[in-house]
Amino acid sequence: MLNNWMFVFKSLRNTWCVRGTFLVLAAALASPAWGQPAPPAASAPKTPTGTARLAAALSTASLAANKPELTDYVPDLSEGDHAQAFYRGVSLAFMFSVLVGLLWNSRQQNKHVKQLQKQAKNLLFDAKKHEREFFRRQHLHFENTPLVVVELDAQRRIKEWTGRAETVFGWRAMEVLGKPAEELGWVDAGGAQALRTAFAEATGKEKAGRIVSMRHLTQAGDTCLVEWHVSVLPGEDGQPESVLALGLDVTGSETMAAELRDERRRYALATQAGAVGMWTLNPKEGSLTWEARMAELLGYEAKEFPNRLPHWQELLHPEDRLHFTEALAACAQEPGVQQVLEVRLRHRSGAYRWLRLGFSTEPAADGFITGTATDLARVKLAEEKFRGLVEQSLAGIFILQENRVVYANPKFWAIVRAGGARPPLRPEFMELVHPDDRTMTAERLRPVYAETAQEAALLFRLSGPQGATVAVQGHGIASEHEGEPAILGLVMDVSHRFAQEQTSRRLSQVVEQSPVAILITDPQGVVEYANRKFCEVSGYAQEELLGQTPLLLRPNSIPAEFYTDLWARLRQGKKWEGEHLIRAKDARQFMARSVLFPIFDESGSVTHCVKIMEDITNQRALEERLARAQRLESIGNLAGGIAHDLNNILAPVRMGAEFLNTLPFSGKEREIIEVMDISVHRATELVQQVLAFSRGRRSKREAMWLVPLIGELERLVRESFPRDVRLEVRLVPDLAPVQADSTQILQVLMNLCVNARDAMPEGGVIALVADNVTLGSAQTASFPGAQPGKHVRIRVRDTGTGIPGPVREKIFEPFFTTKDVGKGTGLGLSTALGIVQDHSGIIELESTGPQGTTFVVYLPASPELPAPTNTEKSASTPAKKAGANNGTNLPGAGRTVLVVDDEVPLRQAVSFILGQSGYEVLEASDGYQAIEMVKSHRKVDVVLLDVMMPRLDGVATMKALRELRPDLRVIATSGVNHDTRVEALRRMGVQHFLLKPYRNQELLEALFNCVTGGGA
Repeated sequence: MLNNWMFVFKSLRNTWCVRGTFLVLAAALASPAWGQPAPPAASAPKTPTGTARLAAALSTASLAANKPELTDYVPDLSEGDHAQAFYRGVSLAFMFSVLVGLLWNSRQQNKHVKQLQKQAKNLLFDAKKHEREFFRRQHLHFENTPLVVVELDAQRRIKEWTGRAETVFGWRAMEVLGKPAEELGWVDAGGAQALRTAFAEATGKEKAGRIVSMRHLTQAGDTCLVEWHVSVLPGEDGQPESVLALGLDVTGSETMAAELRDERRRYALATQAGAVGMWTLNPKEGSLTWEARMAELLGYEAKEFPNRLPHWQELLHPEDRLHFTEALAACAQEPGVQQVLEVRLRHRSGAYRWLRLGFSTEPAADGFITGTATDLARVKLAEEKFRGLVEQSLAGIFILQENRVVYANPKFWAIVRAGGARPPLRPEFMELVHPDDRTMTAERLRPVYAETAQEAALLFRLSGPQGATVAVQGHGIASEHEGEPAILGLVMDVSHRFAQEQTSRRLSQVVEQSPVAILITDPQGVVEYANRKFCEVSGYAQEELLGQTPLLLRPNSIPAEFYTDLWARLRQGKKWEGEHLIRAKDARQFMARSVLFPIFDESGSVTHCVKIMEDITNQRALEERLARAQRLESIGNLAGGIAHDLNNILAPVRMGAEFLNTLPFSGKEREIIEVMDISVHRATELVQQVLAFSRGRRSKREAMWLVPLIGELERLVRESFPRDVRLEVRLVPDLAPVQADSTQILQVLMNLCVNARDAMPEGGVIALVADNVTLGSAQTASFPGAQPGKHVRIRVRDTGTGIPGPVREKIFEPFFTTKDVGKGTGLGLSTALGIVQDHSGIIELESTGPQGTTFVVYLPASPELPAPTNTEKSASTPAKKAGANNGTNLPGAGRTVLVVDDEVPLRQAVSFILGQSGYEVLEASDGYQAIEMVKSHRKVDVVLLDVMMPRLDGVATMKALRELRPDLRVIATSGVNHDTRVEALRRMGVQHFLLKPYRNQELLEALFNCVTGGGA
């Protein structure tokens, strides 16, 4: 109500309200009743009231047109009526004023409300605009701040991920928003636990902050260290809604701190290694500060070293004190200028030591002088070493001052003069340069002379003696020499580039023509190059290999993962070598030994892989042959021992049978004696095969023709083989001679013919073909002892049953036989193999399968001999065995023979045979008895000495006998002739050697030759 009256009061003050009020009041006063005379009281009508007059006045058409006077409107009223009319007019005017005021105030109030609404809309628009600007600036602050901003909700899912987070960790916002932080992969197990702990601690303290340092893994796999400030963000209800983590990447700071620590450590090590002492002088106070190393240079403890300038100057040599004082004064006058001088300081021992002092004043250091002290002895030593390196350098080093060579090492003059005359003293450099290159070289050196460039690349020619030129490449570097500007030059002779190119071409040819297979691939195993040998071994052309992978050569038995793992190993920079199967283009498989290794570039990355492969099929065969030979050797040693014992046993039996054969027996006794002789002969032949197999018999080789020998073989085969087995011999007319033992070669061929006969139980044909061939190194490489060159090839072919595949590998093994028990010993082929190998020959099997077998023997050809005659033909064949001879025609009477042998039966048999021939026989069971008998019987003419005896063997006995009687004649006997003791006795000069079991006639002939002085 009060407000309404206030509006009314304000409205009364309005100009229009005042005007309206006066207008209403004037209208009331201008009523016509005011201007008319009053009628009589009795008859006059009732006078209208003031209100009626006011209404009548208001109905007047125009007040202004009539222009009444004011007196015309004054009613003619009584005093009471006038007062009543006045009050009514005033009330009416007041009411009208109030009404107009209210209407005006309402209109003004509505207008004010609209203005307020407009202002409110403007304020709301400005508020939203400011809000958008605020959020835009906040977003820019978040994106551009060096801090990493990450917000996590209550389930530790990522709600906010700023651009800095993308930069540091590598994941984009769209990739991580809404995902749990632990599943992002940016922390390990320990980091995930630390993250959960920090989250729990942050949410447990409302609006509390916590600093956490955590190491993270980026999307690229790198590691970074982030220092987080974790705080909680409450929701509308005041409870923790999310966690805001502000992180700072401190990886660089950590690295800088580590580098600073390393730098300090290197500084300490450098000062220690370089024997450098640091010192600081305060000129104002005259105090000195030393590092411990400075005191050590002069042999003092740190606490004993003077810390005042006057005291330190006392350590200076008297001749150096003035120079040092002047240098200090110059240092103070010229701050920043380095002062260097060499002085002598007194060591604690009293001797002076040269030191190089370097010091200067820093303008911003309040006049402090900082310096170093270097032990000049070590520097001098280093200078000498450096000079030695320069003098012995492979590069030409020289120093130029004013275009003159003031220094050059020997290599430089060796390049320039090419070993010519002695170089001139301080020559003009341009005179050494080729005339065509002087302008260009001067242009290159001019910026270095002008000190506008620190170095210049040089490529020019030097003129040597007799017009020779040497192309060099190097650098010219701005330097100084003896305190003056100079150019330090370094040149290398590049004339060898052409030679290197030729070497590269030669290396390329070596790789292409190498005897080993070489394959080059990229890191993924794709073939880029294969040399000629690789193509030859694999059967593929180079065009077929390019672009392929080694899986092309993979046999089915090798899994593909083998090659995958192999090339993965090579890509890791590792080497591989081993043996594996290779499948050639024609599906043939062979064993290869390979070495695979990677090739690296300058950065250490693998660029290529190289495979060097060698076909070891022949080597494997050779190894198998060697293993078989070793087995044969071991069995041969055993067989040799057995053969020796058998010979000792057979010797008396043979001698007895031969003696009985000389007696006049007849009938049944003669048959028994012949059976004994035949049995001993067969046993002797068997033992000879065992000895030949074990290489126990030392063959006597000589150049011989094989034609007569093969003729003798043909005669023996026709006489002894069944009639349904036919021998066909085909020899070339110019069959070359061989260096061989005829008896052993006949035995080899006879053994092959016997095997061929046994392979044809129903009869057949044995073909013996001999011709001349030349074997290369490839054909003889896999056979021990064989040498390339001219050979005689002998092929023995039959038409029998052939040799099955599984048996072929064992046919040359001793005691292996496919014959029935009692029909074969298994020594025929093993003996033949031993004899052929002993002759540096080759024996091979060529079997055509189920029908027919061919053995091929290669014997080295001998130098040409004259064509054989009939006499030579008979001489080349084995001598027929002579019958027994009782030796009655041999001069044994009066001769004494000492028989030395540990076999009692053999001694008895020998004594009996010699006694029948008139010899006086003495017996000794070992070497000691033989020595005693020679001492006691000075008339001993011949000693029959066994080589292998217990206690004292034949060699030791022979030495003792020679000392007793140097002229004593000795015949050595043994069951084998391959023993080293037999060779030793031959060198000691034994007259004869008899191989057991020997015949009676052989024994008697040997004795006869000894006592008469004949040959062996």
